[in-house]
Amino acid sequence: MIGIVKSSLPGGREMGAAQALRAAADLGLAGVLFNSLWELSPTLDAGELREARAEADRLGLRISASLGVVNPALPIRGEPVARAGDGDLEAGVRRLVGLAAGIGIHDLFFVIGMIEDRFHAQVTWRAQRDAVAALLLRCAPLLRDTRSRLLIKTHEEITTGEVVRLVETVGPQLLGVAFDPVNVVCRMEDPLEAARRVAPFIAQVHIDDAVLRYEDAGVRRYLAPLGEGVLPWDDIFALAPDAPRWIEMHSGQFAMPVFDRAWLAAQPDIALPEFASVLAMAQAFGPRDAPWDQTRPTDRLPHALGKLLT
Repeated sequence: MIGIVKSSLPGGREMGAAQALRAAADLGLAGVLFNSLWELSPTLDAGELREARAEADRLGLRISASLGVVNPALPIRGEPVARAGDGDLEAGVRRLVGLAAGIGIHDLFFVIGMIEDRFHAQVTWRAQRDAVAALLLRCAPLLRDTRSRLLIKTHEEITTGEVVRLVETVGPQLLGVAFDPVNVVCRMEDPLEAARRVAPFIAQVHIDDAVLRYEDAGVRRYLAPLGEGVLPWDDIFALAPDAPRWIEMHSGQFAMPVFDRAWLAAQPDIALPEFASVLAMAQAFGPRDAPWDQTRPTDRLPHALGKLLT
């Protein structure tokens, strides 16, 4: 199953649900992953949600969605989810899970935060992860009742080792992994080794590509057309052959101060062979400029479609 994240459609951010579904179908894709349930209904109206589900069924498309940011330790990050629960984050999670299950979406993915949250001055990264685990465990009965499983995304702020430990704490029946390998290099992880770590828990795969470049006393990630970057996609797909695949054209060019002692100390999961592997990727790319317009991520979509659908 190859689908697309709605925001990765050309003009997708401005599209309504039905328009996005038709655009995906016209491209020959098999589904749409909405960036939130609000993209299916701005008011979370149950009737509008059912209409979107019906349109997807009419077109023969799979639909899924993002839950958003779930981080009880940093409430500002999860404000949209909290608003769904009248100001209470956990109530918002419960409401959104229930609404999604009502239209057959049982695999909402979420992230804990942004890349800078790992280094938050007042709230430790460990405290943030523990708060997420506690919330998910409190939601366990609801997840079981709705036959749902949340998926934690391998986002820029979290290592795959931390993802695995979180899954093991909550339980793989309740928490799976939305594997987005273009992000793991931001934590100095080799993409294939990262895939092997999370492979038993992968429930969906997000597809894009990237290169690494030395600059500013560190390494920066730039996005690249599929197949022109460092991601070993054939090997990754082989580790999760049955997982739905979602095209997601990223836009962040994250810088990693890889020679800074304090930065390294905040990441005890870094393995020397993988650290060296990522540096080698930057060395191989060399000093040339990234030739792809980083401000226009959907320009890379035709290339990805050509690689994946032919």
